[in-house]
Amino acid sequence: MIKLKDLIKEDISMSQLNVVEKHLDKIWAKVGIDVEFTRHFHDRVNDRRNGKPINTAELLRIYKQIYKRYGKPISQLSKGTEILLKDMSTDINVPVVLRWNGRELEMIAKTVMRKKNFKSRTKKYSI
Repeated sequence: MIKLKDLIKEDISMSQLNVVEKHLDKIWAKVGIDVEFTRHFHDRVNDRRNGKPINTAELLRIYKQIYKRYGKPISQLSKGTEILLKDMSTDINVPVVLRWNGRELEMIAKTVMRKKNFKSRTKKYSI
């Protein structure tokens, strides 16, 4: 039997995610960082294991608030550094890696999940 929630179209389309990325690029460019979302990130943002769906407003919020509080220190981390962006109010966790692409520092979001008590050995930047 097919359940209704299995027929519902994904909450965030790839084109919507691209718009979010471009908006965040403008903000993070002030500290020399280019925000990137992977295909896996897109798949995981729409995963039903998140419980409540993750929406674009929540993604914008976490990246903007992390930028306000930690943008400069994050921009000074070395390439290859892995960190965790954590929103305590929505339980959204975004593990990212910083990579130099030859022109600029990229902050590549590897995945995203809504989970309380998310465990990670990497440095956490929480809002």
